[in-house]
Amino acid sequence: MNIDDDGFRRDEDLLRRALHAEADDVLPSLDALSNIRRRTARPPLWRRPVVLGMAAASVTAVAVITASAYVLGDSSDDTTTTGSDSSPRPTVVQSPSPSVIEPPGPTSTETVAPPPETEDPQLENANVPVYYVTETTQGLRLAREFQNTPVPDDVISAAVNAMLAERAQDPEYQSYWQADTQLRGVEVKNDVIEVDLTGHTDYTFVGDDIAEISVQQLVYTATAAASMAGEDGGLPVQILVDGEPPRQMWGQLDLSDPIGRAPLVNVWQHVQIDNPQDGAILGRSVTISGVALAFEAQVDWQVFDDEGNVVDNGFAMTTDSSTFAPFTFEVALEPGFYSVVVAESDPTGGTEGPGPMSDTKNFSVE
Repeated sequence: MNIDDDGFRRDEDLLRRALHAEADDVLPSLDALSNIRRRTARPPLWRRPVVLGMAAASVTAVAVITASAYVLGDSSDDTTTTGSDSSPRPTVVQSPSPSVIEPPGPTSTETVAPPPETEDPQLENANVPVYYVTETTQGLRLAREFQNTPVPDDVISAAVNAMLAERAQDPEYQSYWQADTQLRGVEVKNDVIEVDLTGHTDYTFVGDDIAEISVQQLVYTATAAASMAGEDGGLPVQILVDGEPPRQMWGQLDLSDPIGRAPLVNVWQHVQIDNPQDGAILGRSVTISGVALAFEAQVDWQVFDDEGNVVDNGFAMTTDSSTFAPFTFEVALEPGFYSVVVAESDPTGGTEGPGPMSDTKNFSVE
């Protein structure tokens, strides 16, 4: 299916303006994230997608789940919607974590919340889009976070540097790039985004699936950041190693030519929670937002307390069943630690097929 670029940009702009006000009220937590992440490094069994499918089948409050079939596409629309777990963690007193809600796409414009003050007045911070790899019921897929990071030069360099050097906030997201792989520079020229790397780039120990998704991780990060910087987010990425196109990278891939974004449906997890980000500290009225590719425009959700008990559940609607489209819902919670799990609708309850894809975010309520 071809992407309707004009429609995508128009609908995306409407969503961005409508939700940017929410992002403006969300401030970074300075020390809460590390505390919470330590406790969530090993996600409990009940957070996993297969168990979620079983739990959804047993909760009578969940709406009757619709048939699961996908009409695939790569554009987005505005939302019309209705409304996760963690182990016990230390009490923290901070403001909410930053989050930006923006559907992805080859021509998307990804915006940021106002940067916090930094010790160096010459060095600004921004929430840059960074892609990671996550394991789903259908294999390895891309997942996105917004990393609050210094932007000393340009947004693309900041995003790629964060991808290479920073761990994901969500403990279920990871990267296979080696720690000694570094960015030499980024340049946009001749309708190509050139990303020049140095260090360890020949990963002969990984399989084709890891190699291919990791290259797309870099391509999606660079193009999303280019969109945010006002460049054409649909440009291909030419990966260089020490200034030269590599004929072989990751042990088996020929990257001598520029690489474009693979179709969203082939590489993106079908459900992506953008708000809150993992480790956020929120008020009692919690808004959960993201994008999903959902048959009949429906995703199912459950909220768990820190003991694994379901405290609320329901379903949310996107406005388009054939594309990655936004969803949003609200829940009212008492102070404590929680996780929200949002999953594709699955009429079999996990008894047939690979099971639904899902995304989980841990957060606390003050």
